[in-house]
Order: sequence, then C-alpha cells, then structure tokens
Amino acid sequence: MTTNVLGLIFARHGRTAWNLAGRYQGRSDPPLSPEGEADARIVARKLSEDRPAAIVASPSKRTMMTARIVGNLLGLSRIQVDGRLLELAYGAWEGLTQAEIKARWPEQLRIWKHTPEAMRFPGGETLEQARARLRAFARDGAALRDTDGPVLVVTHAGMVRLAMLEARNAPLSDFRRFEVGHEAVHRFRLRRDIAPARVSFSEMENDQCELR
Repeated sequence: MTTNVLGLIFARHGRTAWNLAGRYQGRSDPPLSPEGEADARIVARKLSEDRPAAIVASPSKRTMMTARIVGNLLGLSRIQVDGRLLELAYGAWEGLTQAEIKARWPEQLRIWKHTPEAMRFPGGETLEQARARLRAFARDGAALRDTDGPVLVVTHAGMVRLAMLEARNAPLSDFRRFEVGHEAVHRFRLRRDIAPARVSFSEMENDQCELR
C-alpha cells in the first residue's frame, strides 16, 4: 500500500501567568509571560538544525505568540492556524487552581487523577473527543500537505500527550504518565495511507517521537 511520511515536531507553548499560578487554562486565552517568551526562544534554538518547512499552531494567544517568536528566529514568517490543535476543553475548571477544583469537584478531580479516560470536564470535553481532533488534524490538516521538510506543530500539553499515546499505541488511561515541558520538543514521523483516510504516528528518540 502506498504511504507518505512526514516529519512532525510538536512543541508546547511557553509559560503564561496562569501556568505560573497553577491555573487550568484549556480554551481560556492568557498571553505568554516574559518567562514564556524565553521558553519560546529556547525552543527555537533547539530547532535550529531541524529546519522546519512550515509552522502550524493552535489559535490560542499563547500558542500563536510562541509560534511567532520561533518563526521569527527560524526565518518562517507564515503560520497556519488549525483549531483542532486547541487544548483540552476544561469547561468550568478553567481559571481555577487544583485546590479550588478539589473544594468544588472532589470526586471529578479524583477521576481525572486516577482514570483520566473516564473524565468529562463539566462543560468541557473528554480525552476521546480531544484524540479525535488530533487524528483529524493528522489526516487532513492543510499545513501537512506539499511540504518539503518537517512541520512544526505549536500546541498544548494535552495534545502533545495524546500524540505520544498515539505513537506508542498506548491507551488513554496512560495520559497522565507523560511530562511535557514548555521547552521540550517531540519529534514524530507521520505515516498517511493515501487510499484510506488512515494515519500512523511513530515516535523518534526524544526531547523526541512515529503517529499510528
């Protein structure tokens, strides 16, 4: 069966004031903090030898700011935007710290900590729904067509973790086993079958990762 292979480099956005305060962000839209701008510059230095051919980012302010900093330092001015790369929708938890969430939703927080695959955030989404967004992006994302080199994907911790699960063919119950730093980059190979609409992530060595 004919396949094509594309390099993807996933990077998380830099830190925000909400990250520093321990607040759930999700679809909320705080900008990068000065520390987050420094994170983005470190990511750009790590990618200086990868030579990404394109950048695609979640439309959140923090991801777009990260992508612009990295793009400016790597000589890539055009950034494509894909809403399927947005962070998990935490719903009513957004803007709250873990202590505040525990006071209001202790049982739901226990589920999230121990069986994340069973969690639906109040007013938000499930991991299965977020994984479906990632798979749809990998299958037909405009930024992934007709590129001559790897594509840099600037997104969020939740989406990076889901990509790592896909690459390892691991269950959603393993979601919380991975740490995703603001300065880390995760390299994947994306295999897409041309006939059926099927994708496969595989992991390379990481500060790095194939999508299956």
